[in-house]
Amino acid sequence: MSLFVVTASRLRDGTILWLGKGPAWVMHLAQAQTLGEPELAAALAFGAAEVRAQHVIGVYQVAVDVAESGLIPLSTREKIRANGPSVRPDLALSAAITGA
Repeated sequence: MSLFVVTASRLRDGTILWLGKGPAWVMHLAQAQTLGEPELAAALAFGAAEVRAQHVIGVYQVAVDVAESGLIPLSTREKIRANGPSVRPDLALSAAITGA
């Protein structure tokens, strides 16, 4: 079974967001709600409503895998988006969480 998460960018400042439970937008992939294909359409519909309300832009699905370390996007692009800038490791989300 394929697993997905839904992502978007906050319209106000471009921050990358993930759709969590509730549904509510969260800033960390670890907090994203994993969705199977049956739930995906409803999540994307919620995202479309959020676009119309001008809260987010660029809503789409991301294929993920579940590992012991958490959710892992299957594409390199989404791995970079989930962690933060690749050219400034000190600005990565993991650095902000650990204080590195």
